[in-house]
Amino acid sequence: MRYSFIHPKPKPRIDPESRILAIFIVVTLLLILGFSTFILLKKRSMQHEIVSMQERTRQLQSHSARFKKEIARIEKLVRKYETISTNNTLLKESIQNLFDLVPDQITLTKAILDRNGLVLYGVTPSKDVYNYLLLAPLKSVFQRNVTTFYPLKNGWWRFVSVNEGSIETGSEVEE
Repeated sequence: MRYSFIHPKPKPRIDPESRILAIFIVVTLLLILGFSTFILLKKRSMQHEIVSMQERTRQLQSHSARFKKEIARIEKLVRKYETISTNNTLLKESIQNLFDLVPDQITLTKAILDRNGLVLYGVTPSKDVYNYLLLAPLKSVFQRNVTTFYPLKNGWWRFVSVNEGSIETGSEVEE
């Protein structure tokens, strides 16, 4: 005896809705697993980048410190150069002024200029020419003037003039 007009169909173990739900759950789990793996890989990559950036930062800081020292050294050299250049300019002007002081009648054979004073060697036609034309300007510049005369065979005088204690004190060179 049969109670149904149709033949029974075999019943699937998992109905279609459960199958869709299972596929959705598996896909979701795979996506979560893939995303987690991606995040872990990115985290490791970032950690390596952080370490390399820290190393690079240390290198750049050491370079920066070295460059700062080099800049300080160069600035010191520039200041020293400027001081030397200024002193050389002042010395050049002083020498030019010294030679401007010497009248045409007096001939200098040697001049020694140092920090303490000036020593002049030369020839003059007479002591008076020296005293009026060269000694007066030297006295206005130096505090102490000592001149020694030696007669020559032709009637002229050889002199050695030692001038010390400049009134105008120049700037000292820093070392």
